[in-house]
Amino acid sequence: MDTWFTLPTVSDERPQMNNLPAYPDFTITLSRDDWRQAEFINISKLCAVGEEVDEIKDIWINHSKESAEGIRLFHQLHIRKQIGPAELFIPLFELKALLRSDSLGSIAFDQQPGFVKNGFALTTAASCYYGLEENGVVKYLCMHHSLPPAEREISRIIRSFSLIFVNWYNCNIQTP
Repeated sequence: MDTWFTLPTVSDERPQMNNLPAYPDFTITLSRDDWRQAEFINISKLCAVGEEVDEIKDIWINHSKESAEGIRLFHQLHIRKQIGPAELFIPLFELKALLRSDSLGSIAFDQQPGFVKNGFALTTAASCYYGLEENGVVKYLCMHHSLPPAEREISRIIRSFSLIFVNWYNCNIQTP
């Protein structure tokens, strides 16, 4: 029997878990496969990102099909290994101010107890952002569920902090 996946790619990194939420205002719940599917990365990694995206495109073209229910299924799964850490150094208070967000939440995973250690979440009218921070410095920044106005937020973030934004699922790279 063939194995089919609903995503063409996943991150090779999984965050550590903790029993207590890092921030009490709210909690976003992700599936394990959602982790780092749309993320901001240091612009110095653009070439490595391009290579990974080319490999994911090959899976879309040569190893996928549409199911009877209209869902795209992938016969092969790409595990991103070249990217490693996002290499971000963004003060969390600056990110909150840029996004005009006044509450901080935590991250949990479906069907897993606890919260992501050092995890944070920010919401705006257009999107939900999440990531990892250490001592008030954002090390990973990702996006979960967005509306079209989030494009302006993405542009502000990549310009303000010299980053790229990668939507791995759609093989889309945005540069400043």
